[in-house]
Amino acid sequence: MKFKFFLLFFCLNLSVSFGQDFNNAAKHVGAGVVIGGVGGYAANKIFPGQRGWTWAGAVGSSLAAGLAKETYDKSNSGLWQTDDVLYTTLGGVISGLALELLFKNTYRRNGRSEKGCGCLVADGSNNATPIFMPVVTEKGSGDIQSQIQVSFFLE
Repeated sequence: MKFKFFLLFFCLNLSVSFGQDFNNAAKHVGAGVVIGGVGGYAANKIFPGQRGWTWAGAVGSSLAAGLAKETYDKSNSGLWQTDDVLYTTLGGVISGLALELLFKNTYRRNGRSEKGCGCLVADGSNNATPIFMPVVTEKGSGDIQSQIQVSFFLE
């Protein structure tokens, strides 16, 4: 789904890019990357670990900046260029992808990801509380969950 959206967005930009000067388009993409990076990073700090807000901050801030700049251009020169807004928003998408990859690697490295690393960590201290070991009898009800609960309460 994401690939289809990217392909559609790329094709729309390709059709518009023939009328756009390459240096102007590169400036808008660069500005979108910077603004989207700041917006996405701020959204990630406000809502830690929520990917949707990081994307919303990156793409939304670059879209807002592109719209604000074109509104300013419209009021001064009377010329609105939608392709400038699209290129600035494309920069926000690029920065959102970069932030996604950066924060995904950071969460894995620090052990804060939703996926477990599969590692067992043993506490070597001797002052730990005793470990609860449930007693399961052979002639019980056959429901392991109820036997563990009864064993916990009887201990």
